[in-house]
Amino acid sequence: MAGLVLRRIRDLVIVLFLVGTAMFFIIHLIPGNPAIALLGPYATQEQIADLTASLGLDQPLFTQYVTWLGNLVQGDMGSSLIFAQPVLPVILDHVTPTILLALGSTIISAVIAVPLAIHAAAKPRSLWARMVTPVTAFGLAMPSFWLALVLVLVFGVIFQVLPTSGYVDFGSDPGEAVKYLVLPIVVLVAHQAALFVATLRESMSGELLSLYLRSARAKGVRERGVLYRHALPNALLPAITVIGSSFGNVLGGVVVIETVFSIPGWGQLLYNGITSRDYQLIIGVTLMIAVVYVVVNLIADLLYLVADPRVRVR
Repeated sequence: MAGLVLRRIRDLVIVLFLVGTAMFFIIHLIPGNPAIALLGPYATQEQIADLTASLGLDQPLFTQYVTWLGNLVQGDMGSSLIFAQPVLPVILDHVTPTILLALGSTIISAVIAVPLAIHAAAKPRSLWARMVTPVTAFGLAMPSFWLALVLVLVFGVIFQVLPTSGYVDFGSDPGEAVKYLVLPIVVLVAHQAALFVATLRESMSGELLSLYLRSARAKGVRERGVLYRHALPNALLPAITVIGSSFGNVLGGVVVIETVFSIPGWGQLLYNGITSRDYQLIIGVTLMIAVVYVVVNLIADLLYLVADPRVRVR
């Protein structure tokens, strides 16, 4: 287990280096000048040149990269242009909405997926079992932004029963906070639940054909016990890694959701950074998403290791 943790820490360092380097060069090679975006269209050339120099953007690109990398190694992500303060505190100030969306949608998706997948696997000739493939395929293929806009139209414009933009802190009003999170979480659950159902159903179907379950039935174990006590724990093992990866993918996909619903999380922060050409903010948010992705997958691997002794033996 210690070896796995050390390998993941090594992977984290490599991922951060590669992601940070790629993002640095990509955003710097895109045409445009952050000084112009910050000063506005009526700024003089002298003002633009002065701000460009003060930001260090007049230096050779490789020199800028070496400076940025040296600061990053020391824990300095730079300063945000639009917030006029260090990037890391800005990112931490916006972490709560994003984590609530990602964690809430993942938990709800898992709770929905388990009984649906078990039913589809245990009763392959049922109506739901025949529908599960097209339903999950639709959920996986459906664009999140399209579903978000449909929900805004239906529940926010036509029926006006749920708020469609903004965010309320749980500490100030838990009831209102839940209302503001309902629609964005539904959008995320639509994709995640479809993925979990498809994965768990396939895994469960394979387990139900195992010889040890036939033996359990022969010994008189009730079907409910066969499903939930014997088949489900083993079928959940492959789903652990899928859930971990899905949580990370949600973090990467919140840009659209938080922008549509005006939620002040990492997604909207990244969107604002892109539109304002705030280089340090863009790189900082991207790096933090990468960190969470690797850490969550490490936790998933550790859970898999604990749940399946055969992995420890290998």
